Amino acid sequence: MSARAMVRADAVRGSGDDYDLDSGVTRSDDAWQPTSYDGTGNTGDVYQGPARLTGDLRRHTVLVYVADETGMINRVAGVFARRGYNIESLAVGLNIDKAIFTISVICSDVDVVKLIKQVNKLAKVRKVENVTDKECVERGLMLIKVKCEPENRSQVLEVNRIFRASVVDVAEHSLTMAVTGDPGKNRAFQSALMKFGVVQVARTGKLALKREPVYSEARSRRVKLMEAMRKAKDAVSGLNTKEKNAKYESVLASRIVRAVAGMEHDDDGDLNIGDVYSTLENDNIGVWDVPVLSSSFSGMGLGTDKVDIDKPDENAKYTPRTLSILVDNRPGVLDSVTGVFARRGYNIQSLGVGPEKSFDISRISTVVPGTSEDIAMLLKQILKVPYVISAQDITNTPFVERELMLIKVVCPRTSRAEVIDLCVMFRAKVCDISEDTVTIEVSGRQRKINAIQALLEPYGILEVARSGRVALARDSGVDSKLLQAIADESHYDRLLE
Repeated sequence: MSARAMVRADAVRGSGDDYDLDSGVTRSDDAWQPTSYDGTGNTGDVYQGPARLTGDLRRHTVLVYVADETGMINRVAGVFARRGYNIESLAVGLNIDKAIFTISVICSDVDVVKLIKQVNKLAKVRKVENVTDKECVERGLMLIKVKCEPENRSQVLEVNRIFRASVVDVAEHSLTMAVTGDPGKNRAFQSALMKFGVVQVARTGKLALKREPVYSEARSRRVKLMEAMRKAKDAVSGLNTKEKNAKYESVLASRIVRAVAGMEHDDDGDLNIGDVYSTLENDNIGVWDVPVLSSSFSGMGLGTDKVDIDKPDENAKYTPRTLSILVDNRPGVLDSVTGVFARRGYNIQSLGVGPEKSFDISRISTVVPGTSEDIAMLLKQILKVPYVISAQDITNTPFVERELMLIKVVCPRTSRAEVIDLCVMFRAKVCDISEDTVTIEVSGRQRKINAIQALLEPYGILEVARSGRVALARDSGVDSKLLQAIADESHYDRLLE
């Protein structure tokens, strides 16, 4: 045995012997010292994992309940930008005329308290809550386009099956997949596909709803109040004979329930139920004051005299336009981009912000109403914003879009089977359950999301968090909208040849 082999045989990993098993050479204390990669004495051993947050920094999840108003996203993002904080992810989806912003940001506990105080000062902000230290249902949706040659397709589909993802577009040299889950699952899915080559990624921001305790006396009282509210709405339905106004009936029913329940008045003489969306404007009774969502929101013909459901007018002057914007992941860039919309009076209908295939670049997926000419001018202004890489209107090109919703509904044991059957039909998942509530996760196109929400309204909706839509162009180059627009499908076949 050689001297080198004898030394290696005597050395034991972790025993303190002066032998480096990784390099296979002897060393002395004077000639070798472990390398510190971050200046803190940490040697960066592979088993220690990535660098952790230092000091008192933490990744906080903040829920902001707001009323719908032009420029609302820009004002909320501006609070973080002016203080130098970079919003890691932001999910915004409108629900009637209110929304929940789910914001993920890295800062200290002291700083997040200051940020919440500043956001609370904004007009139309109803409530701000830090749910970092509370048990929450956290979900995100990711669209990912991967290079996929025919010889690798079986391997990619096997990874897709393991992570319970779905294939939403197939092209000759690529696959586009959609996956829903907690942030760790989505990150692991992307990592598993990196060896094949990731082309594009579009993510919603992280959604979060608090998990409910198995039994809560306060929640039980609120559920009973919602049931009384529904009965009161049924009782006053049709009383406003001159003009059938659903809002009038909701307001009247709300005041009846409050009066019967003997609720205490506040300083201004108004009644307060303590709803999740508590009102701050005592002279304005609206949907924030009523814990039952309006069935007319879904546009599915419920709550009206309509017999048929009309298709949206594709030739209308103002139609929803889907924009895809790539930006450098820098503090304040989201505030700068949304400021372009706000200064020109555009109201963003949905917004999803998340990292692209590399985490130094983020993709902003947004939907705004407007004409093609107006949006073209808007994109020129967005491209002038610092750190904006590209901005595209993909409305007229074949694209795949998805949206994610977490919805918490009243569900006593007597109704549980019905709600679960409904989830099966819509391929939704029950992700949290308590004595009298169920939290449901559902993803898909906007009409699917609206339809299941409309069908769950009779049970009583407690909270809704919607991510807004994310979209990627289809490499296959075809969808139903395109086929309806072309004169002859044989022309499309000749283009593919």
